[in-house]
Amino acid sequence: MTPSIFARQPLSLRKTAIVLIAALILMWFDSKNSDWFKPLRNSSHAAMQPIYELSLLPSYAKHWASGSLQSKEAIRRENIQLKSQLIYAQAKLQQQDYILAQNARLQGILSTTKPEQFDLNLAQVIGTDTNLLRQIVVLNKGMQDGVQVGQTVIDEDGILGQIINVYPNTSRLLLITDEQQSVAVTVKRTGQRAIVTGQGIPTALSLDYVFKTSDVRVGDELVSSGLGGRIPAGYRVGRIAHIKDAQAANFRSIEVTPAANFINNAYVLVLQDKLINKNTLAANE
Repeated sequence: MTPSIFARQPLSLRKTAIVLIAALILMWFDSKNSDWFKPLRNSSHAAMQPIYELSLLPSYAKHWASGSLQSKEAIRRENIQLKSQLIYAQAKLQQQDYILAQNARLQGILSTTKPEQFDLNLAQVIGTDTNLLRQIVVLNKGMQDGVQVGQTVIDEDGILGQIINVYPNTSRLLLITDEQQSVAVTVKRTGQRAIVTGQGIPTALSLDYVFKTSDVRVGDELVSSGLGGRIPAGYRVGRIAHIKDAQAANFRSIEVTPAANFINNAYVLVLQDKLINKNTLAANE
């Protein structure tokens, strides 16, 4: 008896050959009529579905991690961009607020004067005096602009001081807060006259020569009286902030809060008498 070919092969090889032959037979029958093996094919696909999904998990994890990192980076960049835009917008708003405030202040300055009496010369504060003990500032208007020594300077709230030096394009303004400066004033409520003197600081003045029996109160407004002709009458000087009676003196010690802004006075107004200004311009011509 002739030995079979399978008898001479290892058992594992014989099993493989049998499986391949069976597979070929099944494939041949499937090619003839695919409906015969359709239920078996669907069952095998359903059984392999979890394996397919498990095999795709590493890919899904990689894509998720990459997308998450990109999303965080995109959010971070967008956050930085939004912060930059917010800072820029806030800066623009601050600039607009500053411009609006300056416009309002200039309108206030122009509305405080009597145009029928004075020519209004708007000037800008460009510096302070080299002597730090003096309350003096430098303006960007001078002789060529009609500025003269002795002219009164105000802001939108009240009197600032007087011009003491004039140069071709600049001038020096002595503020009423200087210790050597004084202004004749009237208590607006009662009409009583007195003298306001500077204390060398921009936040306080003193009201001098007021007797203890005088009717003055905290909150009383002081306006220029025009006495002596140095400063025009009717402009605000300050408001009484504190009153103290000394036992040994006949006069009261009275502190006054200035009406004008001596700390942030970027723009000021030089009051130029129309008649004098016309005569000066005619002489220059």
